[in-house]
Amino acid sequence: MGKKIAAMLVVFVAATVLATSAAPAGAALHLKLDKSEPAAEQVLEASPEKIVLYFSQRPELAISRVTITGAEGEAKVGKVQRNEENETILWAAVEEPLAAGGYTVAWVTSSADLHPVRGEFTFTVQAAR
Repeated sequence: MGKKIAAMLVVFVAATVLATSAAPAGAALHLKLDKSEPAAEQVLEASPEKIVLYFSQRPELAISRVTITGAEGEAKVGKVQRNEENETILWAAVEEPLAAGGYTVAWVTSSADLHPVRGEFTFTVQAAR
């Protein structure tokens, strides 16, 4: 019985090691936002002309959306487009200048596996001096 328990323990430890070492690799398969312009929590002197999203892998353009919401409601944002030189970058034009205040950018997209990914970040436009 001692050998049987030892063998089961070896199998359990091996399975645990495999499962924990495979988790980071599996997590890397999903798309994530690496950075943005404006950056999260950035304070801008003027309204941005566009929102730029840098992803860890190529996002699916057809389902990608970007919204900007401030104290006065949702701002007008253009259609999401892909950067011509780097397919992991999406951008959308800010169609009207944003007034001074805080804004939340919400985005949604997916990678080729169609796993939906969404997130949000904030930035602030300073009042004109």
